[in-house]
Amino acid sequence: MPSFTTRAARLDDAKELAGVHTQSWKETYTGLFPEQAWSDEARQRREAMWNELLTDANTTTVVAEVRSHIIGFAQAHHNRDEPDLPSEELAMIYVLANAHGTGAGQALIDAVLGGAAASVWVLEQNPRARAFYARNRFMYDGTVREMDFNPNIRELRLARS
Repeated sequence: MPSFTTRAARLDDAKELAGVHTQSWKETYTGLFPEQAWSDEARQRREAMWNELLTDANTTTVVAEVRSHIIGFAQAHHNRDEPDLPSEELAMIYVLANAHGTGAGQALIDAVLGGAAASVWVLEQNPRARAFYARNRFMYDGTVREMDFNPNIRELRLARS
């Protein structure tokens, strides 16, 4: 794969972000989530979500791209009002499977968070992501939440200071 670049996401990226987001879910969560999670209807809902997120002053979204095509993204929430947690939360980071191992994920997390204290939720059943976060100094803080639609899928909260 050719080298990638990173940049701040723009409002006109919403449609492409929705496509990458949907494809990443399919690549990452097949077998864990129902196929409706990457249906065309799901992609359309994500596009609407991205149109909102990209205008939210309390979030930052960065994309990685190759030849002007988005291959991954990271999005962080700022200024959260939870006293026991860092004010930054890594809300999403996804890289298309064909770009895994290129350093795009690392470049994205560095661009959206730098070295800031932050938290992130990760699926317990996602060892690749958990290893990535461990390399970035995120540690399990003992907090677990179950997914509303499937109590067999749990998320772990990780944090770094």
